[in-house]
Amino acid sequence: MARNTPTRSEPPLDVASDPSGSDHLDPPAGGLTKSAPTPLRADPLTATPRRWSLRARLIALVLATAALALAAVDIVLPMNLRASLLDSRENTLRSVLSTLPQGANGTFGPDQLIESSKQSSLRGEIGWTLVRPSGVNQSFSPAAGDLQANPDFGDQPPLGSAEVVGDDDRPGVNYLALGVQASVVGDDATYYLVAWSPIADITGTVKRLVALELLITAGLLLLLGGISSLIIRRELKPLEGMARTADAIAGGDLDRRVDVIDPSTEVGRLGAAFNGMVDGVGGLLEDRRRSEERLRQFVADASHELRTPVAAVRGYSDLYAAGALPDEAAVDKAMGRIGFEGRRMGALVEDLLTLIQADAERATRFERVDLSELLTGVADDAAVIDPTRTWRLAGTGTRSLVVGDRMRLHQLFANLLANVRTHTPAGTTVTVSVLVSARDVAVTVSDNGPGVSDEALPKLFDRFYRVEASRSRENGGTGLGLSIVAAIVRSHGGEVTASHTPGGGLTMTVILPGATGTAAVPPVGAEPVTGPITGPIGIVPGSAPTPVGAAGPVGGERDVSGT
Repeated sequence: MARNTPTRSEPPLDVASDPSGSDHLDPPAGGLTKSAPTPLRADPLTATPRRWSLRARLIALVLATAALALAAVDIVLPMNLRASLLDSRENTLRSVLSTLPQGANGTFGPDQLIESSKQSSLRGEIGWTLVRPSGVNQSFSPAAGDLQANPDFGDQPPLGSAEVVGDDDRPGVNYLALGVQASVVGDDATYYLVAWSPIADITGTVKRLVALELLITAGLLLLLGGISSLIIRRELKPLEGMARTADAIAGGDLDRRVDVIDPSTEVGRLGAAFNGMVDGVGGLLEDRRRSEERLRQFVADASHELRTPVAAVRGYSDLYAAGALPDEAAVDKAMGRIGFEGRRMGALVEDLLTLIQADAERATRFERVDLSELLTGVADDAAVIDPTRTWRLAGTGTRSLVVGDRMRLHQLFANLLANVRTHTPAGTTVTVSVLVSARDVAVTVSDNGPGVSDEALPKLFDRFYRVEASRSRENGGTGLGLSIVAAIVRSHGGEVTASHTPGGGLTMTVILPGATGTAAVPPVGAEPVTGPITGPIGIVPGSAPTPVGAAGPVGGERDVSGT
């Protein structure tokens, strides 16, 4: 069972080559012509990508990562399997070649080769080819069906290690071939004996593995896409709720908030931060609304208050211009009323400016102020201005230091005493008391006058509020005195309240932050004393704080009336 076949060669390719050895195409016979410019196409790397949702991008990222990992497995596993099967087949070929007789007496014929093939583990799947120097190969095959085999070994058969070779007559059919040098008795030429085996079974096994891997990969990607879509949808659901909440808030529903399920997660922390931001913005908007409401009310009240004196001045001037004032006494009366209303309008404007300045900024000219000293001066001024009332001081025997604007604080307490002068009858007793604590200084201004009703008490610090509007205007009041008091107190970080005096009357209480270390502070303008304390510490007799309304520790209660 032998077949002689001549060696074959492929015809050369008809390709023109330049002197440098590189292939090129010949230009057309008609020469080169300039063609119309080709429209530029958008660079896919620089073109603006389509906007994907976050869910789509996450799913695409997960699937791309999984696809790369599975593709690597799909490539590496078949390659390793094919290499392993080819190594096993090569070992079989080597084993068969090693069983052939060797040496001077080691001759054999085609029948022995076929028998060796049948005795191998491949059970006759090994063929033989004797490569002659003349280029004519002689093949031996153990099966009649393999007589068509015509391995192409080229100019040199594989020696030392097996190689995969094709078939000259049957494209796509490959063999694993391994050859050894051989000799023919009576011929000095060099021959090669090549053992070869079809690898169609190996190729089929690898193809089946690849097909199975592709099916598994597709199934895994579909399963992973579905699972990741569900998980990502569930995890991003709070973000969708947050977006809906943001849309509702943008539409004006400032009470909407995000439901924070687990604040330990990133989405939970984002939701909590979102709620905090909305709370802050809502608070700012509410403050702005209240401020605008107060501003509108303030402008309306100011316009109303200014309209009254302006109308009075205009009315008297119109009467004078019309000659409706019959005598000099009527003219004097009209001029007096014009002057009064003008002064009241000027006072109103001054109070408005003071109130705006106090509301606009905190006091900036900070210094240490002894309220005991300041209140003594304010009470002395009140006693000189209005000797018809009794003015008393309590608790001013000790220093009561605060940090603030001296002029504003003087205006604060002067307004409180002026309010008492305006709204209490002659003979009223007014007591100004100071109480110093570890952190604050409390000043109370109490009177035993008629007081105010329970309904009026919470409105006393409102702008332009008057308990008796007509009488207050006649007295020259603007309705801004206590509003200025409240604004100055706020600018100093304190608070002011109004309450009923036991037994009748009104009590105003101002609480201001005290200067640190009041008891050990040196006199205003002196340098502080530093260094270690060398002796025991004791309270100076008579320097203990005095309760509000009680007599002062030094000199008792001081009556400044008539001074």
